[in-house]
Amino acid sequence: MDISVSKVTPSIQQAWIAKDDAIVFFGYQNHKPAFQKLLKEFKSEKSFSDGYILSTHKIPIIKIDTFEKFLRWREVNKYKR
Repeated sequence: MDISVSKVTPSIQQAWIAKDDAIVFFGYQNHKPAFQKLLKEFKSEKSFSDGYILSTHKIPIIKIDTFEKFLRWREVNKYKR
């Protein structure tokens, strides 16, 4: 009887997500206009704009961790505008 030992590697976390999936992932399925407003601001902020790619004219993709950092940044800076 041969016993083989294999190393278990951790699962790879998804880095990018389509806009429609991001709406669900971040909990905005009942607040799509609010998400659209946030996405517009996300794209226009120079420090976060690299987290948005419009590879086709209909399917933008968003970098999950960058969008989360944007949301946290926006939470801290919401009254500074």
